[in-house]
Amino acid sequence: MLATYKPQAAYNNGMLFAVMLPPHAMDDPGIGEIQARFKKQFRQVMLDSLIALIPLLLLYSQLAYQTIYFLIWITIYMIFIVIPFRRAFQATLALKREQDWFVGTKRVIHSDLRVAQLKNKRSAPLGLFIIPFAFSLGWIGWAVNDSTRDLGLPITSLGITVIFLLVTLHMRRVKGNVYSANSDVNLSINQAKRRIWSYGWLFIAILENIHFLLLDQLLRNENVQWTGVWLVVTVLFTAIPLGIILAMNQRVKRLEQDVLANDGKIIYSDDDEYWGNGFTYHNPNDSSIFVTKRVGIGFTVNSATWVGKLFVWGSAAVFAVVIVGVSFLLIRSELTSPVLTVIEEQNVHIDYPMYSYDFKVDDIEELKLMDSIPKGTKTNGEATDRYARGNFRLKDIGRSKMYVVKNNPPYIQMKLKNIYVFYNEKDPAQTKRLYEQLQAAVRERQQATQ
Repeated sequence: MLATYKPQAAYNNGMLFAVMLPPHAMDDPGIGEIQARFKKQFRQVMLDSLIALIPLLLLYSQLAYQTIYFLIWITIYMIFIVIPFRRAFQATLALKREQDWFVGTKRVIHSDLRVAQLKNKRSAPLGLFIIPFAFSLGWIGWAVNDSTRDLGLPITSLGITVIFLLVTLHMRRVKGNVYSANSDVNLSINQAKRRIWSYGWLFIAILENIHFLLLDQLLRNENVQWTGVWLVVTVLFTAIPLGIILAMNQRVKRLEQDVLANDGKIIYSDDDEYWGNGFTYHNPNDSSIFVTKRVGIGFTVNSATWVGKLFVWGSAAVFAVVIVGVSFLLIRSELTSPVLTVIEEQNVHIDYPMYSYDFKVDDIEELKLMDSIPKGTKTNGEATDRYARGNFRLKDIGRSKMYVVKNNPPYIQMKLKNIYVFYNEKDPAQTKRLYEQLQAAVRERQQATQ
C-alpha cells in the first residue's frame, strides 16, 4: 500500500494523483495544498492503522480470535488507506477542470493495427510453461505413489502454475498501448513490455514450484530446529517474487521514458473521466476487458464490460465469503470440542462438525496410550498451535484422523485397517478414563468372538 499510494503525491509521467496534468500546472499553489493535505492524511491513516494492531499482540494466546481480528483489521485498512488518495484525486481533477488543464484529445481511443498484430512477437513462448507444469505434475505423481506424502501442496503448486499461465495469456490479449504517431515506437515499447513481463511470470511460476517443494520438506521434518529455516524460506520466497515484480515494473517505466524522451510524435489522450476514483476504470466506449493500471502494477478490468462487472462483484463476493467462512470455522473450533463415545452394538462415534467419524470396536487392531504423537501435515481440517482436528498425514504412519489438544498428553492411539485415529481431552484424567472404556470394549469383543 505504501509503495502504491505514497508515490502518487509526486508528478510522474505527466500525472499527479492519477490525473493527467501539463507540467506548468505544478506551479499552481492549489496543487501544493492538495499534496500537503494528502501527505498529512496518509500519515494519519498509517498511524491509526498501526495503533489498531495493538489488540493483535494482546490476543497472541487466542489464535482463533487473533486471526479473526486480523481479517477484520486488514479489511478496514484496505478501505481507509485509499481515502486520502481518492480525496486528492477528486480535488486535483476538480482543480484541473476549473483551470482547464486538459492534455490532448478527450474521449478518443487510439489504436495501432501493426501493434495489434505484432505486440506479442518477442514474448516468452507459451511452451516454456512446460517446465513448471512438468515440475508440479511430476511432484503429484511422486505424492500419489508415496502414501506418506500429502497431495495438498503439489496440487496447490499446479494451481499456482495455472494462475501464472492465465495471467500471461491475459497479458497477451490486452490491447497494445499507443504512445506515439510513430508506429515503430509503439511496437518497440509494447513488444519490450510483454517480453519483460512474460519471462518474469514464467520465472516466478518456476520459483513458486521450488518454494512449495521446500515447504513440503519442512513440514515433513517439523521440529523446533527447523523453525528458523521455515522463517527464512517464507520471507525469501515472499520477498523475491515481490522484488521481481517491482523490478519489472520499474524497468518498463524506464523503457517508456527513455524511448519517448527522444520521440517528437507523442500522442496524449485525456481520459481522466473514465477513472472514477483514480484506480478503477469504467469506459463503456472501450471494449477492452483489461487495461494498464494508472495506480500500482499490472492491469485492471474495465468495469463497463460484463466480464469486468463479473470480475469486480465476484471478487467482492469471494472475499466476503472467505472472511465470514474462516471466522465461523475459527470460532467454532474455539467453542466446540470433539466428543468420543462408545455407543450400542460396540460402535465408536467421534462427534465434531464436518469431521465426525464412526467405526466399530472390531476395527481396532491396536490400542495404545501415548505420551506424544508423530509430526505430520494437515490434508483437510484445522491445525493451530493448540488443536489438531480433521484429516492429517503423519510421518511414518500415513493417513490419520486427529482430535487432539496439542502438548497435552496422554493421547489415545487407535490403529484401524487403513488409518490411525488419535484422540484426547483437555483433562488428562478424562482421556485415561476413555482409554480404559475403550480397552474394556475391545476386551469384551475379543472374548465374545473366541
